[in-house]
Amino acid sequence: MFVGRAQELSRLRKEFATNRPSLLVVYGRRRIGKSTLLREAAKDVPHVLYQATRVTAALNLEALKSEIARSLGGNDLLNGLGDWLSVLTYLAQRAEEMTGLVVVLDEFPYLVEVDPSLPSVLQKFWDSGSAAAGRLNLVLCGSLIAQMEGLLAERNPLYGRQTLAMDVQPLPLRDAAVFFPGYSPEDRILTYGVFGGIPFNLRLCDPDAGVKQNIIDLLLTDSGALVDEPNVLLQSELRETQRYASILAVIADGCTKLGEIAGRIRDVKDSVSLSPYMERLERMRLVRAVHSLDAAPKSRDRRYFVDDPLIAFWHRFVRPNLSSVAQGFGTEIWRHQIELRLDDFMGGAFEEICRAHARKYSQERLPAPAREVGQIWGADCDIDVAGQLLDGSMLYGECKWRRGEVGDDVVNALIRRAEHTGYGRGEDRRHFVVYARTGFKPGVRERAARDGKIILHTPATILGL
Repeated sequence: MFVGRAQELSRLRKEFATNRPSLLVVYGRRRIGKSTLLREAAKDVPHVLYQATRVTAALNLEALKSEIARSLGGNDLLNGLGDWLSVLTYLAQRAEEMTGLVVVLDEFPYLVEVDPSLPSVLQKFWDSGSAAAGRLNLVLCGSLIAQMEGLLAERNPLYGRQTLAMDVQPLPLRDAAVFFPGYSPEDRILTYGVFGGIPFNLRLCDPDAGVKQNIIDLLLTDSGALVDEPNVLLQSELRETQRYASILAVIADGCTKLGEIAGRIRDVKDSVSLSPYMERLERMRLVRAVHSLDAAPKSRDRRYFVDDPLIAFWHRFVRPNLSSVAQGFGTEIWRHQIELRLDDFMGGAFEEICRAHARKYSQERLPAPAREVGQIWGADCDIDVAGQLLDGSMLYGECKWRRGEVGDDVVNALIRRAEHTGYGRGEDRRHFVVYARTGFKPGVRERAARDGKIILHTPATILGL
């Protein structure tokens, strides 16, 4: 079952159908669903989907030729080709027979690792104009984000030649929720807060089991499919995995400032020494750096957060209990270590879910889509969700992942903080949005019905139900 990605599919299919050859660069972190997306986009047109491996250049070329023969049919000419340029030229000629042929070179960085000249070969092929007659669609796809982004850099031979670049992101909440049709809205959000929007993780979950059982089966069992996933992810791209894992663990533990993180990492002298590691984790989409929206443009006051819910959960609850996991105490770990602290973990996860909702769906209840959405922090003025809409009006929001209905005190506190912050000062058009796990007291609902500036959201409305 293919879920979501409607916008990405539309962009890819539109590009495949253009009246010219296309060179596409598609990238995103491991297991984000790039290959599945490309397979779905190309399923109704002639295509060759080749996934490279870490073998020699000659073996990869032979494997590509075998895939071409399997997908398009082979011949003696193809069998006799022995270099990349001639194989690419052959594909361009086949495209003249099947106009719009799509050729995907998946895990492209693996090909470049063993043949650094390949981008230059592709440049020569593309500049020759051979791809034009059959409107060949050549897709370069990869999970090593830094290397894939490097293809778009000015120093690279392919610079300026791509016709489409796509950074594939995790599934948004509403798409991920489709995997769990029987779950309550609250449990869908809880599942997203733990497993995130990575399709691979979501497909491993059993929609007929509860959230608790999926956590135990996948993360708290020695043979669980995700019990070592954070380490596998780091090992697939990095050498000094222990240091990167330590950084993620420290951030997941609540250290969000660069100095705090550096102070907890052995063998890291200071923030300057730590910066290259942080930049690498940011490029891998594992860490996000955030500025307070009311900070000065050049402020260095950044905070860092783990940008993958599963990794944050793993470092909070799984890593410290791996010995007990190995002994088969998954249910006991849940009862003694997770169940009573899960709401605290979900507090931060819920805030990010609400910010994502405000970015994507503000126009459903407010007069315009969001232009920017973030958060505000200070000594006495924290605002979970803040932003500006495209019509210039301001948005301020509070998120409550707690049991019990939210009352007027929360709304009043949000309005006071909005008046205190410098962000949006001078703009009278203000909207106050409150997100609550278990709903609102009658007085708040009546107040919101009278005052169009106050917007209330529950898990059901966040999901668009």
